[in-house]
Amino acid sequence: MTQTIMDFNISIYLHHLEESSFLYEQRLALLDNPEISWPEIGDFEERFEAHLDGLVKGKEPALALCRQQALEGDVGELHAALRVFCRQNRHDLMLETLEAFDKENPEALKAVSDALNEEIPVNWEKPFVKLAEKDLPWLNSLIARLIGYRRLGYGDLLIQTIEKPETAALPEAIRALGRLREKRTSRLLLERYLAHEDESVGFASALALLRMGEPQTLTQCFAMAHSHAWPFIILGLGGNSSTVRSMLDYATQGEITPEWLLGLGLLGDISTVDILISALPVDELAETAALALNLITGAEIYEEAFVAEALDEDELFEEEREKLKKGESLPPLGYSINRAAQNPETWSAWWEENKPRFNPGVRYRNGKPCSPAGLLENLLSPKNPRQLRQLAYEEMVIRYGIDFPFEAGMPVKKQKQVLGKYMEWMNSQDNRFQAGKWYFGGRLISH
Repeated sequence: MTQTIMDFNISIYLHHLEESSFLYEQRLALLDNPEISWPEIGDFEERFEAHLDGLVKGKEPALALCRQQALEGDVGELHAALRVFCRQNRHDLMLETLEAFDKENPEALKAVSDALNEEIPVNWEKPFVKLAEKDLPWLNSLIARLIGYRRLGYGDLLIQTIEKPETAALPEAIRALGRLREKRTSRLLLERYLAHEDESVGFASALALLRMGEPQTLTQCFAMAHSHAWPFIILGLGGNSSTVRSMLDYATQGEITPEWLLGLGLLGDISTVDILISALPVDELAETAALALNLITGAEIYEEAFVAEALDEDELFEEEREKLKKGESLPPLGYSINRAAQNPETWSAWWEENKPRFNPGVRYRNGKPCSPAGLLENLLSPKNPRQLRQLAYEEMVIRYGIDFPFEAGMPVKKQKQVLGKYMEWMNSQDNRFQAGKWYFGGRLISH
């Protein structure tokens, strides 16, 4: 009887672990699913939490299963097991797992990082950061992610990391320095890393420099924009009316890219609306152009669109295969989504009617003169994709110097807590910032 009960309990714990794994991987897939809003992801997180709680309550038998599956299971089980180890205060099992998991698997590295960022106990932070003494690039990446995610400090350690230019931990260390707004590194980032051949390093450096309030970043990024696309997003986050004119001049000689269009949307100058509308008929530009138009105008024009899927004959029923052999057509495969409208005629008609209520020289966001309130609106909107929400947070720091630590991939419960702090801050302000004006580093700029 006792053995039967033990077997039954193990089957329950295995169910909890398998479901935790599924929900972790499902959540990752939903983060960028246009049909799922960010608040809806909270339902999956609550289900995940219930299964994790079941594993924690299972104590030693559940721990033994987690220990086994952390090494033998999939990345979702690895993630869940590490979170259980943290909650059960099993530092030894956490270290054992770090030694043994597959460091060559980027999905496993992300699963480990996600688990530690959310669960590592406060009293483990210092000994975990001290592991940087081992000088293992994969481990230093995990440490840098934790430091940046939790804003732990340790600027000196991160500086030591980026002084080794060949390390694989470089992008994460630079990103963490930007999260800490560690101004001591601005010269090194400007001179060594902003024009780095690895674009992830260059973008991380540029974003970090903007967060530190370094204006030279914009000049260098515009020079780089003739050979790279990513600088246009940086220009959108920190540029001014002169940047708008320079970007429009670029359009007469350079290639139009989604990054260029998004940069214009972030800048919010109505002189760019017509050129954004003209990009809508181009397939590879339409989605970003529509997002940029909504960012500036706040028109909130959406449409139902059918997304076709490729036909896989192996998944067809026999009768469907027979129809194909006879040359008969099958109903189109795919699904419908609600997206920002991409019809240029719809947008042209809307702009013709609404243009008189917009004033030249004013910077707009969501159809209103741009302000921190407009950025908070972008952060709160369930319609905005994760990228736009993340950029709205970055802009809150870069433009206005307001930083309540936020990541658009945080658990929904934490996101709501941070957004609550932003709302409290907004309610306490007395028109500190002039709506529609250009700001950088919390200061009003003249052009």
